Amino acid sequence: MANWTTGLSVHRKHYPDGLFGVKTAGKTLYYVASASDSTLSILTNVAKTSFLSGLHHLRRPTHLGQELLSWSDDVLRKSSTFREELLPSDHRNIAPKNMMPLVQSFARNISRVVKEYQVPPESVSLEEFVMRLAHRATSVTWYGLTLNIEEFYDDWNTFDRGVWKVALMYPTWLCRPFLSARAGVRQRIWEYMNKPHEAACQLVRDREEIVRNADFSEHDLGVSLMTPYWPLMANEGLAPIIAELDAAGEAWSAANPEFSGPYPDHLPEFFQSQPHIPLLTSTISETLRFTSDSYSMRGVLEDTLLSGYTIKKGDTLVCLTRRVHRDENEFERAEEFVPTRFIGKDGKGTETEYNYMPFGGGVSVCSGRFFAYYHIKIFLTTVLKNFKLEVDEGRSTPVVQSGVNRGFGLRRPKGQLYVKVSRT
Repeated sequence: MANWTTGLSVHRKHYPDGLFGVKTAGKTLYYVASASDSTLSILTNVAKTSFLSGLHHLRRPTHLGQELLSWSDDVLRKSSTFREELLPSDHRNIAPKNMMPLVQSFARNISRVVKEYQVPPESVSLEEFVMRLAHRATSVTWYGLTLNIEEFYDDWNTFDRGVWKVALMYPTWLCRPFLSARAGVRQRIWEYMNKPHEAACQLVRDREEIVRNADFSEHDLGVSLMTPYWPLMANEGLAPIIAELDAAGEAWSAANPEFSGPYPDHLPEFFQSQPHIPLLTSTISETLRFTSDSYSMRGVLEDTLLSGYTIKKGDTLVCLTRRVHRDENEFERAEEFVPTRFIGKDGKGTETEYNYMPFGGGVSVCSGRFFAYYHIKIFLTTVLKNFKLEVDEGRSTPVVQSGVNRGFGLRRPKGQLYVKVSRT
């Protein structure tokens, strides 16, 4: 909430212990905005359980499923398929011990997409360059070649940029572009399901089998295959990172002669070996700390005394991980982007603690976080080893973090950084 009001200094002055309430429409939202001693127990307890002294997940399937993704009431409330089959199937397919075929498929597809990319003569928006490469590779990994994400990229982008508003219960009239785009994406997915398609990943194949056997409506069939794709579609210079990767790659190749060719041809196996790449790992961790903005929310089912605070039935408790990530008491120079922040004095990576929560924590921690790290590392390595990016100062405008995606993933940039792309 502090990010929605003017003056964080005012917030800290009036709420020095990091917890404050905002009353609207007869209900109060209590915001936990720091990891101070008085609120740390709240953060810890909320993370441990989804049913805590009268608290429950606000972001439960019946809220996000209907308002955000448009699942029908029949699926979420009247059918057991969603809870007992779809969710367990997703968790099983994305578990670390089962996800390597998906990781290997993405590595092959991003390599192919990068090789096919037509380098433009003029500079391009860095955001657009990155997102289109990621979408092309990820959509083929998820659905195979039959679904062409380029045909509805604009709809998907509008849908993705409106998610946070719906998740935070903005009025419907403020979300009309989102609703229209969502309908367009859902229709494309429905069309995909009703013509011959193959080479989809195991997660998608399992989902399709489950929902068809459950005799879902046409509407819910489209939603079912749109749902798993959406969560994915989440510079000191770059030379030191490339040098670090190459050094680690040479060491890995020497230790694993059974893999022929350079290490970029075997990125899943390379990263699975946990190579010594502290700068790349720290840069990713710092990017997540600096840009992530996820809320861990609980609704209050009955009057509750929690860590000395009385919270009323019908109110909501919101843990602001972004304020913890930007707290000077937790991170030195918290408002600065420091790529080496998570590198220890010995040159090795440092362990993150309770104050670092880009994927949430406890029972509500993101189940796809392990795949996400592979996804990020493979994508970055493939791009950095194939392209040279130079900032076009003449076209670029100042870039700051916007409010887009507030409370629901990574903050989006405001302004545009243009880059000249060339092959290495």
